[in-house]
Amino acid sequence: MDIPTKNLSRYVKDKGINISKMSRDTKIPYISLYDSLINESRDRDLRVGEFFTICNFLDVKCEDFSEKKGK
Repeated sequence: MDIPTKNLSRYVKDKGINISKMSRDTKIPYISLYDSLINESRDRDLRVGEFFTICNFLDVKCEDFSEKKGK
């Protein structure tokens, strides 16, 4: 899994964010969110558009999940 996806996944889990609501509000399929953010065995990287959409939904800066910030 790429570093930004891994860092965003950790953020979502730590904050207890409801991915069902995220899916409804962002129009990103639930299974895509689940496989990228929750299901560690799936190891699916977020698509660039999904990543930006999720950051917008969470009202966070995308760069906060970059490789440098994740260290």
